[in-house]
Amino acid sequence: MSNWQKIAITLFTATILFFLDKAGFFNFSVNLLNRFGVAPITRSVFYLGKESSFLFKNIFGVRDLIKENIFLKSERDFFRGEYFKILQLKEENDFLRKALSLGQKESKKIIFADTLSLDPFQASDSLLVNKGFKDGVGVGDSVILSGNILVGRIKEVFAKESRVTLVTSAQNKVTVASEDSGVKGVITGSASGVLNLDLVLKESELISGQILLSSGLDGFFKGGFLVGEVVKVSNSDSDPFKKALVRPFFNSKDLKQVFIIVSE
Repeated sequence: MSNWQKIAITLFTATILFFLDKAGFFNFSVNLLNRFGVAPITRSVFYLGKESSFLFKNIFGVRDLIKENIFLKSERDFFRGEYFKILQLKEENDFLRKALSLGQKESKKIIFADTLSLDPFQASDSLLVNKGFKDGVGVGDSVILSGNILVGRIKEVFAKESRVTLVTSAQNKVTVASEDSGVKGVITGSASGVLNLDLVLKESELISGQILLSSGLDGFFKGGFLVGEVVKVSNSDSDPFKKALVRPFFNSKDLKQVFIIVSE
């Protein structure tokens, strides 16, 4: 192709482009490209950026909520712990006041002790308390509750712990008498926790509702401790003595803390 032909084609192309530009063809094309190409892409990118920003805000917001929730839970647990500490101190103070009152009445050395363990399958047999010979506890010391309720006596003593045999144990025997001393007998424990009264003279007036106290004749327990209440009397002609079932004045739920009366 000669130079003149190249010049002619160039002039022809320029002329066509000139008239197309005058007719607005390029503006129309640019608008079409912007409308169906650039604009949708731009809107998508903007939408994605906006959604991403919202997503990150939510993520950080949830993280802050989790942190705040953990902080509130820790505060709740702390104050709950402090509440139970105060409640425990109140119970201990009440218990100490009772011990002080009891000690003044009896004029004896009294030690209060917490129960460490109580066999749930043999709750009527024995319990372990957190006082031992380092605290002055000795074998044979009486164990009671506030109100002069007899619980049992110390069977074994260790350095910081002691084993208490309960009056409801079949191993224990307690001589008792009614409040007016008209009824005298011997109480033994049982696996069920009910006390059995025996060796009551036939002429004795034994009736339901009578309160029985330790008489001190057995050589193990001092006299005057509350033992139980007569609930059912048996007076068979074939038995030489009257018998009765006696309900003790305590149950396993009452044995969280006890008093130990130290022997002189």
